[in-house]
Amino acid sequence: MNITGLDHITINVKELEKSGQFYREVLGLEEAGFIHMGDHTLTYFKLPQGVRLELIDYEERQPEKSVRETDVGTYRHFCLETDSLDELYGICQERGVPVRKPPSYVEKLECSTMLITDPNGVEIEIIQR
Repeated sequence: MNITGLDHITINVKELEKSGQFYREVLGLEEAGFIHMGDHTLTYFKLPQGVRLELIDYEERQPEKSVRETDVGTYRHFCLETDSLDELYGICQERGVPVRKPPSYVEKLECSTMLITDPNGVEIEIIQR
């Protein structure tokens, strides 16, 4: 048995329109269709290497749970790579995207990184090698 790839990353959205707008307009991702599953809708965006971002919009909303970044046993973030961290940082500033950590070089990782938050409170790390 071998793991042969990553298929998709899923986010349960608070508001599909705001989330779609963020992933389209801020990160420049291409929408790749949607599927109505009965009690929820799946909206897909293309990521590099055939990976998809899957946004789930549930018809029945559940109460939001609070999770801190230092809580153990929880999912923390996903990381995307860009060819221009400074340009993306500028776009985030123009559009009021929460920036948790502005671009900076991390010597031990040998790349520049930035942390942003999507409209659902999901942390996204962006790196430039």
